[in-house]
Amino acid sequence: MLAANVARVVDEWVAEKGWEGVPTFGMERPAEAGHGDYATNYAMQLARVARTAPRALAEELRLRLLADSALSPYVESVEVAGPGFLNFRLSGLAFCRAAESLLTQGENVGQGTRSRPLHINLEYVSVNPNGPLHVGHARYAAFGDSLQRLLAFSGHVVTTEFYINDFGRQMEMFGRSVAARYAQHLGVNLPVPEDGYQGDYVKDIARAIAEAEGERWLEALQQGGLEDPDSEGLLFFRREGYTRMLAEMQRELAHFRVEFDVWFSETQLHTEGKVQGAINELLEHGVAYVQDDAVWLRTTDYGDDKDRVLVRSNERPTYFAADIAYHENKLARGFDHLINIWGADHHGYVPRMKAAIGLLCGDPDRLEVVIGQLVNLTEEGEARQMSTRRGEMVTLGELVDAIGVDAARFFLVMRSNDQTLDLDMALAKRQSQENPVYYVQYAHARIASILRNLPEGLEPAVEPGEGVFDTVQERNLIKKLAEFSAVVMEAADRRAPHRIVAYAQELAGEFHPFYKHCRVIGSEPKVASSRLALCLITKRVAARCLELLGVAAPEAM
Repeated sequence: MLAANVARVVDEWVAEKGWEGVPTFGMERPAEAGHGDYATNYAMQLARVARTAPRALAEELRLRLLADSALSPYVESVEVAGPGFLNFRLSGLAFCRAAESLLTQGENVGQGTRSRPLHINLEYVSVNPNGPLHVGHARYAAFGDSLQRLLAFSGHVVTTEFYINDFGRQMEMFGRSVAARYAQHLGVNLPVPEDGYQGDYVKDIARAIAEAEGERWLEALQQGGLEDPDSEGLLFFRREGYTRMLAEMQRELAHFRVEFDVWFSETQLHTEGKVQGAINELLEHGVAYVQDDAVWLRTTDYGDDKDRVLVRSNERPTYFAADIAYHENKLARGFDHLINIWGADHHGYVPRMKAAIGLLCGDPDRLEVVIGQLVNLTEEGEARQMSTRRGEMVTLGELVDAIGVDAARFFLVMRSNDQTLDLDMALAKRQSQENPVYYVQYAHARIASILRNLPEGLEPAVEPGEGVFDTVQERNLIKKLAEFSAVVMEAADRRAPHRIVAYAQELAGEFHPFYKHCRVIGSEPKVASSRLALCLITKRVAARCLELLGVAAPEAM
């Protein structure tokens, strides 16, 4: 209410002056409480356009603000400070109206709306189903799912998608590896290929197949070996290994509270002729060409450093060709915007993929690629090596077993996705307020305890009166709660779930001193009702923050 009315007065003032090219008006909470509730340096930004000293502009704007009848009830004072800052101190009525507005929003407090909501396809994790999900995948899963929740809560329509890389040499090698372990389990020495998959999880899959199938495939493997990838036996082990590995991935992701709307198989693109169809279409439109017995795409037309191969001279399509067919399929499904979350090793792949999108639809920016960085596990600042029977990686399942889903999800999105993340295992397991997820959850549980123990007749309500929102702790909490809707929109637009993590910690940091200094039960009726309203709003906002992060909001701890 304050920001909207101040912005209105500023706009009217600027229009009267006829200034052009003016900066966008904004307000923020000052770093020092003594400078008021809110401040703006707008006069300093405006000085160059207005060709007037900043302090003179600030004083002129101050008088206009104080004279505005719609604004004056909510402003106790406006002061010019320093080289041209304007510092605002709000009236008690302003805090009442802010809290009242938040209270009436109910469970949807902070929810955003869009003048033009986009239908977004959000693809993430998307790995080969030939090995367990590891900690790096866990970060992409937590980030992607939190981003989906944020985008939807801020007003967009989101379809989440997992692209199953189930085609090509790696999957053939995976099938051979499972087949070899199956034979070994039944006493036949069939060596795993040198570049095959050696992890114990392959033995587990082979054992499960042997228990289900018995010796049914043993003779075929003894006779044909592992040479022909199209043999009936190897096709079975490739399909069966893939099915079991994918099912395990889906189980672990579901336990991690990550669900996908679409599971899209790469094999489908090949068997249905979509890859060749996309290549033919690009050739027909002249954006692909044949040279040196290979087919090339003119990605340099959209800023790539060189054209890229679609079909090798041996007539085998590249992974890039399949990726183009996949994204053509996405565009055909009518999405307004495509977001892909890729690992750090895909950074160099971005320009050619955006170029391909440009060639497909004329707008390379219709594809947005978010690059994620690595995760380091530490304990009290030292590198941590978790024991794993696979000996090669820390899996998603092992991470969850060690610290729990809530801590894993919270900690994995604590930092911006473009930064390497150090996850402190000891801190994540600690049941104390030093642990940031515990700190936020404890605030929520504390409020739940208050609500369970209310005396009969006490209801949350905001009514201006003596003692209502008079304390620093109450006012700081209201100001933090009032920021939530803007934080949601900014976090969604910047693809930054870590901003919700930071906000949740700040909110808990404002609530705990409020809880300590502002008694709810036993205060004067109006004061008790207003403080109860603040508790309820805080509980709703804290719960929403945790929900956006895929973290539980406990009623007791």
